[in-house]
Amino acid sequence: MARGAARKYDAGAAAFFLENLCQDVDLILRFGFALALDEGKAQKLVKKTYASIVSEIPELLDLESTKIRLRLLRRAWELFHEEPEEGVSHTHVSDLLRDLDLATRSSLFLVDVFGLTFEEAREITKMDDAELRHYLAKGRKKLLRFRFD
Repeated sequence: MARGAARKYDAGAAAFFLENLCQDVDLILRFGFALALDEGKAQKLVKKTYASIVSEIPELLDLESTKIRLRLLRRAWELFHEEPEEGVSHTHVSDLLRDLDLATRSSLFLVDVFGLTFEEAREITKMDDAELRHYLAKGRKKLLRFRFD
């Protein structure tokens, strides 16, 4: 395409992207932070997640919003694992979370922070029921001992 030439967009697809997919940006950003423990890396993960899902808009049109949300979370999970990289930010929360392994952090965020069901969290992480329960218990135990000084 020549530089400066107008791109042609499907108006319905663009509206769907803005009205349906973009409503979950904050969710994906918070999940990205739980995974990377770094705000900048979380923002990059959000961009990569949305860029990778654009080609699937025709397929997503027929899905209900909860299924779309799960698809976005699953895609962020997959993209993070393509280039896993721990962050460098230091706050009370990130320092607490840094002590938890990735499976524990992600389990806590998916179930306790985002309120997903066990089935939804298992669909995203591909953990079995026992693994998910183990990581949730481990994380919850750690959180109960945490205090802001």
